[in-house]
Amino acid sequence: MINDVEMLTYVLQNAEMGCQGITSVRKKLHDSKVDGVLCEQLIKYGKIYHCANSMLRSRGAEIHHVSPVTKAMTRHAAERDLKRDSSASHIAEMMIKGNTMGVNKMTRHIRNYDGNDPHVSTLAKKMLDTEEENIREMKAFL
Repeated sequence: MINDVEMLTYVLQNAEMGCQGITSVRKKLHDSKVDGVLCEQLIKYGKIYHCANSMLRSRGAEIHHVSPVTKAMTRHAAERDLKRDSSASHIAEMMIKGNTMGVNKMTRHIRNYDGNDPHVSTLAKKMLDTEEENIREMKAFL
């Protein structure tokens, strides 16, 4: 089972990876419409990240960020994939895959959450809703 701090840490790391993924693909993006949507998604992830960070700090919890190795591997994979195809539809597909993984893992974490803090539950649900909304938005570019 997952407690409040574990859930908040997962939400924080999920938002952090969302920011990392968007930042990685935006460098190779040539479509301003896709870029506009990704910028809005980046802002949403940033807000969720800061909320989770604040909630962890208020609990006196140690903040565990995504490891630099994981970030570097993600960045490298995105760069390699984008060298092959940097079209808007391919970037949308990449983002959908990342968000789908996020939805699956977030759903699992929510199911295993045994805390009783409604603020933590609400933030976790907001993270899940954000991932699902991101998928819907990216489908427009396929």
